Order: sequence, then C-alpha cells, then structure tokens
Amino acid sequence: MRDLLGLVRPAPVALAVLLGTGVVLSGAALLATSGALITGASLRPSSLLVLMPLITGVRLFAVSRAALRYAERLVAHDLTLRLVGRLRVRLLERLVPLAPAALTGTRGGELLARIRADTDELQGVFVRLVAPAAVAVLAGAVAVGLTAVVSPPLAVVLAVLLGVLGAAVPAWARWAARAAAPERAAADAAFGADFLDLVRGLPAHLTGDGGRTALATLEADLARQGAAERTAARVQTMTTVAREGVPGLGMVAALFLVGTDVAAGGTNPVLLAAAALGVLGAFEAVGGLGPAWAAAPGMRAAADRVRALAEQEPAVTDSAEPEAGPASYTLAFDAVTMTYPGAAAPALTGFSLAVGEGEKVALVGPSGAGKSSVLALAMRFRDPDAGQVRLGGTDLRRLALADVRAASAWADQTPQILGGSIADNLRLARPDAPDADMIAVLAEVGLELNREELYRWVGEAGERLSAGERARVAVARALLSPAPRLLLDEPTAHLDRPAAQRLLGRLAEDRRSVLLVTHAADLLDPRWRIATLQHRTG
Repeated sequence: MRDLLGLVRPAPVALAVLLGTGVVLSGAALLATSGALITGASLRPSSLLVLMPLITGVRLFAVSRAALRYAERLVAHDLTLRLVGRLRVRLLERLVPLAPAALTGTRGGELLARIRADTDELQGVFVRLVAPAAVAVLAGAVAVGLTAVVSPPLAVVLAVLLGVLGAAVPAWARWAARAAAPERAAADAAFGADFLDLVRGLPAHLTGDGGRTALATLEADLARQGAAERTAARVQTMTTVAREGVPGLGMVAALFLVGTDVAAGGTNPVLLAAAALGVLGAFEAVGGLGPAWAAAPGMRAAADRVRALAEQEPAVTDSAEPEAGPASYTLAFDAVTMTYPGAAAPALTGFSLAVGEGEKVALVGPSGAGKSSVLALAMRFRDPDAGQVRLGGTDLRRLALADVRAASAWADQTPQILGGSIADNLRLARPDAPDADMIAVLAEVGLELNREELYRWVGEAGERLSAGERARVAVARALLSPAPRLLLDEPTAHLDRPAAQRLLGRLAEDRRSVLLVTHAADLLDPRWRIATLQHRTG
C-alpha cells in the first residue's frame, strides 16, 4: 500500500483530505444551524433580524457543502485515475522484461486478472481507505472540540461513539472479512483463467466430453465466488446496521444531556436542536469507514499479488554498461550449455554453430533435441549456463537487450496474433508499412488478400484464421521487418508440401541471414546448410 501511495504527489492528497473534511463539517454545521433556526423561529422573536445570521448560515453551509463536495470528488477521482494509470504503466514496464522466459507457465487469464482486476481493485485505496480515514480524524476532532463548547459530557460521548463507529466497527469488519476477500480474488482469477482456457480450447472440449469437465471447473469457481460474496455481504450488513444505529444513540445522548442543561436554565434552548442535529451530522466523518475497511483485505491481497508480479526477477537483464551495437550480424554459438529451471537435464550441451551474414542455416533433429532453445538463446530470452552466444564477435550479455532483439525478426512455432486486423499484426514489425507492401509480402507466403481482407478483424488471438494462416502471417511479419536476421521456428508445420516448398524457397532468396528450425529437411534445397541436433538423454 505504501509503495502504491508513493506514486502520487502529496499536494493533491492533502487537498482532497482538506476538501473532504470541509464537506463533513459543512454538513454538520448545516444541520446544527437549521436546528437552531427552527428552534429560534418557534420562540417567536420580536424581529426577523434576530434570525438573519442563522438564515445566512443555512444558505452559506448549504452552498459550501455542495461546492466542496464537487471539488473533493473532482480532486479525489483525478488523483485515483492518475494513480491507477501510473500503476498500470509501471506494471507493464515490469512485465516486458519478464516475457517470455520468466512468464513461462503463467496462465493468460491470471496475467489479465493482475493487470485489469487487481489494479481496478486498487482504485479504492485512496478514495475508500486513505482519504476517509484522514477525514475522520480531522473532522471528528473538530466536531468533538465544537461540541465541548456546548456540553463537555456530550463531547465525551461523541468521541466514544465516533471511536466505536470509526475504529471498533471497521476493525471487526476487517477481521470478519480477512478470509473472504482473498478467497474471492483468488476465485475471480481462477474463473477468468479457466474461462479463457475454455474459450480458446472450445473445439477440443466439444469433441472430447462435450465440455462437461470445463463447465464443472467453472461451476466450482463460481461456487467459491458465491461463498466469498455471501461472507462479504454479511459483513456489509452488520456494518450498515452499525452505521445507521450508532448516530441515533449520539442524537439521543445529545437530547438528554443538552436537554437537561436547558431544563436547568444553564443552556440556551436554541442549542438543543442544534446540538442534536450537529452531533448527527458529525457521524458522516466515520460512517463510511466500516464498509471501506471491510474491503481492505481484498485491496491488500490485490496489492500483494501485483507487487509479487512486479518484483518477479526476469530471466535476463541488461548489462550495467552495454557496449555499442554489434559491428556485424554474424551469429555464433560457442560450446553452449543451457538448462531450463527445474529441468533434470540440460536442453543443450556443448552446442556450437556459426551463422554468417546472408547465410541460410536449418536446424533439424528430433523433438526435444533443443532446436527451439537455440532460437531462444539467439534472441536472448535466456542466457547459457556455459559457453557464449556472440553477435558480431561480442557476447550477447555485453550488448543492450534492445540491440540484440532488434537484430532479429522472430516467428514462433505458436505465433502470437493480436485481436485486430492482419494489417495491425503486420505493422507490429514495421509501423509505417504501406498497404501495397503488406499485400505483396502476404502473397509471397501464399496468402492472396485484397485491401478489404487486409483490414478484416481476425478474432481474439487470431481465432478466425486457420493454423496455417496464422503461421503465414507470422512469417510475413518477420519478412516485413527491417531486422538483418530471421529466426523462424517450424514455419512450415501447418502448410501442405507445395506451400511449404514455396515458403522455404522465398526464405532462401532473402538477402538476410536465416536460422530456421524445421522437421522438413527433405524440402530444403542446396542453398540451405543443415545443422543436426541429436536428442540429449541426460
């Protein structure tokens, strides 16, 4: 929470708190002045001028309360939106270095929950927790002080009741909701991840058990959500009862204590209604703390999950003093050994390979031999345990990550297609690419599209495209990139033999160096140099 509030400047925070305090005090003063005015009018004063100060006060406090409320909401919500905006930017900045290696195994729905649901939950940190607590302290202290001028015993009673409603009830609410909020957040995240998995794998579910297993999982997630929601609702009910009942006790105490003084002749009768209504209005300072603090465990749990994600260590980091960009784009693997975290055996052992500028090299071998790991090292998604990967003769670890990755256009075996148009996806590689260039490069990989089809929506994660079309779009994106080297992982896996041969021929004609992972060695012509990887058994 402290780290979160560190993202905002103190001046807007102080202004919002002062405006909120002014709203509460204006409301209490409006009620007190109205009570005094009604009582004063009932005494039938000899002249209306006697009531003019009270009439003016009612108007002043009514207008000031509305104006202060508007200003307080404006400042508080602007502060909140800026806070959440900065938090999302910081979180995304932390996620970029984590991808893809450090996020391996993390479900997409969980990431979405952290970025969207948890940061949305943190919107209430200031407007629902920090500001109300600060306003309660300031406004409550002023209200007790003013009440003491009229009746010291009533001031003591008011202070106690404010403490009950502002501290005891919120403390109980927080204790009662300590398990429900994290459970609800965990159930929300699980439901989001399971639902996203169901949508993405819908054909497989339908052809399997008809989706019964997936639906049962979702129903279990909903049951967890429902149980947590019911617990939270019970806590909310009790805090609402306290919020409505405790101010009533304060008003009864004011009527009794001040009324006793009025009957004894020690207090002006005008102050009886003023004290009772003023005390009632003072509880606005703490009335919202019960429900707010009931939500505090959920906000803390959301903050902990966001912080855990932001503090996750990336698999690779930039050099403290990176060297200048490479002199050439010759790629060399020198006796490289690499083991994935938690793996029993290395994915690569003593691997060596050199890819000169303009050279076409195909990595072939059985599944599990480490072919894709070679591409991951070339992109510096991971670093080797031993040996070196060099670009232009310089160890990748001594170059800036941006320079290393800008040197390669990468097409993954399971390419990421965004939920936009084909043009949107191609312009990830070259933002200024004209339509003619995109249509031409798509034709080179076997996708004949017109301009209208180029801008047609491809669905969430490219679901409206076939596997072969997604592979072609990924290769076209790599070809469109200005990067001096192409790294391609099984680009022909979803293509028929003639289409695969055409694509490999187009890659062989490219002036850039190409490092290709493939199982289709029989489709390669003499322009390709074949490097064979053997399966490592440990």
